Amino acid sequence: MSYSNACCSIPAVTSDYSPVGSMENLGDLPLYTVGPKDAKKAVLVIYDIFALHNNTKQFCDILAKHCGWRVVMPDFFRGDDAACFFQNGFDREGLMAWIGQKGTLEIIEPQIERVQDYLKEQGVVAGALVGFCWGAKIAVQVTAKLPFFVGASLIHPSFVDPKDAETANAPILAIPSKDEPDMTEYMNILHKKPFGNLCEHHRFDDMNHGFCAARGDYNDENNKKRATEAIQLTVNFFSKCFKSKDASL
Repeated sequence: MSYSNACCSIPAVTSDYSPVGSMENLGDLPLYTVGPKDAKKAVLVIYDIFALHNNTKQFCDILAKHCGWRVVMPDFFRGDDAACFFQNGFDREGLMAWIGQKGTLEIIEPQIERVQDYLKEQGVVAGALVGFCWGAKIAVQVTAKLPFFVGASLIHPSFVDPKDAETANAPILAIPSKDEPDMTEYMNILHKKPFGNLCEHHRFDDMNHGFCAARGDYNDENNKKRATEAIQLTVNFFSKCFKSKDASL
């Protein structure tokens, strides 16, 4: 399993973006939610270790505005984030222990299932997943567990492991940056699956890890341009996944 050194060494940027969504509470689980309440398709976003960062909310807002999907981003860390591990130097050991306490599949999956059930109650018939960094690993693993999610976009993923590709049960879009490992083997495994023709791999070798989420600098024109391209790739990919789901009904 490979993780990006940048994932565990670069702090989040400061963002002056003003989100347009709102917060809801699903029991004890807060949700950032944006988009039409009556949407039949939804995207669940699994943020990076900096949690409800405004850059990540902006990603959600763009998806909802331009695609008409309901977009939800659960606050799995409940107001906490990993910023403290980047103060006065980088505490890698502390960060990894923190992820083990808050961010394992065993901890996150039941919460995603709760959100899934909530969306179904709202009339949503199919969902897709976006995962940033740590969240990308969770996203691909969830496709093996919950068939409600018909595709997953893995953006600057960390902890890349071909074993996750082996168990994936939905199309995968991989968008690694220059800081991520080569994903050729990972994608070759996916391409052999029944849905392999829907899987895509686009390397952004001119971008740093985190360029679409908390570590992105949207005041930098090239970062903004490339993040927009990653969003468009995600939109196009999910559109294909949802269409494939509709065709199977």
